[in-house]
Amino acid sequence: MGAAPRDVSDISAEWLAGVMGCRVDDFDVEVIGAGIGFMGQLARVRLVARDVPASLVVKMPSSDPGAQMIGGMMRVWEREHRFYMEVAPRVRSVRLPHCIHSGTDPFVLVLEDLSPAAPGDQVVGPTPEQARTVIDTAAALHAEWMNHPALASLDWMPDLNDPSTGIIAQLFPVGWPTFLARYADSLPERVLRWCEAFVPRIVDWIHTYDDWPTTLIHGDFRLDNMFFDDRGGMTLIDWQLAMRAPSTTDLVYFIGTNLPTDTRRAMTDELIDRYCEGLRRGGVHAEWADRERIMRGLTEGVLFYCTSFAASILSLDQANERGAALMDSLVRRAFSAADDLDAGALLGLDG
Repeated sequence: MGAAPRDVSDISAEWLAGVMGCRVDDFDVEVIGAGIGFMGQLARVRLVARDVPASLVVKMPSSDPGAQMIGGMMRVWEREHRFYMEVAPRVRSVRLPHCIHSGTDPFVLVLEDLSPAAPGDQVVGPTPEQARTVIDTAAALHAEWMNHPALASLDWMPDLNDPSTGIIAQLFPVGWPTFLARYADSLPERVLRWCEAFVPRIVDWIHTYDDWPTTLIHGDFRLDNMFFDDRGGMTLIDWQLAMRAPSTTDLVYFIGTNLPTDTRRAMTDELIDRYCEGLRRGGVHAEWADRERIMRGLTEGVLFYCTSFAASILSLDQANERGAALMDSLVRRAFSAADDLDAGALLGLDG
């Protein structure tokens, strides 16, 4: 078997043949996903070989030294490798890409190519029907894994007590001036002040969720990681940030940052009701599928995301137009949601 690639340009016929278990006569590599994320390299590989898929997707760590450092600290590649090896075979409620190969030295994933299914676009936002499909998928996943006995054994998967969860409080004073320089004039003033007041309380706030049941959380639950087919189905990719946390964690990211403001205002009530119904249908006790409880988690979580952007801004490459547009949409939608939901008042930050 040829050497495993560390860069898209290193992919070889010998390595592909070893992974696929057959002779590969020729192949073509197309870089995909540029500008969408910074933690990895993605390539679609078209194969000329017998009895194999016409194409597959190869994923490996970013070649950028800064991204490699951050990804290593967060163990994102180990998390995704172990997800596909240990968790994916047990997931029954949602569609995942088939993992053909996962290696660790170096980390490299070979996954089925989901084409012609197409990813959503977080900058554009979902159609109403896509939004409903996403919420149904979240409810099914969270219900299946709610207080699942296997979660305790997945100690490589962070939970809310992981030190990285509270690191925002440390990074906030570093990134906040840069964030304000870019966004202050276009965001609600009171939400900016709420963020500043919330920072010293973040760790204590996280502990208010200690008595919530945990479930399997995707952690990067956004449209760019969701592939929609023409039959109304959805496949969820990119499990680098998988964690064990309260169910509202994924919900906050999707409703608070993926939905354009007008769509969020029009659909939030419907989507929350749909989510709660999906949890109950999946066997979750009514106490944890309660609309008021879920709305509180959503409201508080949106302000947490607003505050976290002080850290995210530190990794923004303003020359990357797609990345900058994505960041802009995240920020403006989350701040609008926090304002509409009166998040600071709920957390007692107005005084």
